[in-house]
Amino acid sequence: MVKKVGVDLSNLFSGAEYSQEVHELKETIDKLQEEITQLRSTGNQELETKIQELRGRLVSSGVQNVAIEVIDPNPEQPRQTFSEESITAIAISLESEGQQEPVILIEQTNERYLLFDGERRWRGAKQLNWLALKAVVIPQPEALHRGVLLANLHRENLNPLDTAEALIKEIAAQSNLKDEEIPRTLRSGVRRLERQGTITQLSELVLATREQQQQHLSMLGLGDAEQIVFRVLLSLLLNPASINANIFPMLALPSDLKQAIREQGLGGIHALSLARLSAKTLGVTEAAARKVRTRILKQVLQEKLSVAQSRQIVAAEIARHTKQTDSNLEKKQVDAIIRRVQEIPVLHVEHLQLVQMHEALRLKLIEVESALKQSDNLEV
Repeated sequence: MVKKVGVDLSNLFSGAEYSQEVHELKETIDKLQEEITQLRSTGNQELETKIQELRGRLVSSGVQNVAIEVIDPNPEQPRQTFSEESITAIAISLESEGQQEPVILIEQTNERYLLFDGERRWRGAKQLNWLALKAVVIPQPEALHRGVLLANLHRENLNPLDTAEALIKEIAAQSNLKDEEIPRTLRSGVRRLERQGTITQLSELVLATREQQQQHLSMLGLGDAEQIVFRVLLSLLLNPASINANIFPMLALPSDLKQAIREQGLGGIHALSLARLSAKTLGVTEAAARKVRTRILKQVLQEKLSVAQSRQIVAAEIARHTKQTDSNLEKKQVDAIIRRVQEIPVLHVEHLQLVQMHEALRLKLIEVESALKQSDNLEV
């Protein structure tokens, strides 16, 4: 029988009160990952310390072997992306070094257990055909999704698409907003603060207490729904402006780029750059645009291009298609003019108009002959 540990996790990830010393969070589109790194390496280190303290308490309370076959993955797990490479790496580590830390389980009915922490270790052990894992069992946290979300956000670095979907789920759980309303609500609130010139105040609020956050938000002129969205994000140690710029746009990516993020490790900012290769921008069908994205995506991944390099390639591709589109448009216009000239009835046109038409065509003919000479010279 597995020994249960009486540890209350509901307040473990309470968030903003842990530190007042984190460097000011950056808000530009390339800096969200740096924000999370800062949180982990500076002010949020206390969160890591608390997690390690918890593990110590759990281990001292007794780690037991639990059969892998009675362990189920957590449906509330924000992380939906588990690449084969990362699981293989975990499996190699387990095989060579053994299991260094126990997984954390929640007891369910029928003597089964739900993973709270350690799904990659569980998957790696299954890959090795292990029969059991070292584990401890805890009571069901009151806010399971929130606890796992915080653990993933600040310890395992979710990819931006998983982060976006998990945040939508968390905000929806704490409000009456529908999933599709949440990004629009956040966007409207951010724009409001940008117009007011108060957007920079969000960085300071990330590390404020819950009471300070609520009080300050009520003074910024935000709507009720906007305040709810901002409050949830701030309680998770996230800057709403950064989420609006870097994370929620992932939800609008085309399906092929979402798949590339999950299965091929495409970076979020890279994906946003490639998303510019849309049917509308390129002036082609959606199927043709997808082929273009697939080709550029392959180049970005194979050559491990930076964001700046990826943007240059995307811009060049758009320019090439735009030039082709302009050329096709000009050709169509010339064809139309030729048809109209050919169709002009001249038998019953007045003499003066015929003279004017003749002069206009003579002058245009001179331009055409000049253009032909230039064209002939280029071919030579």
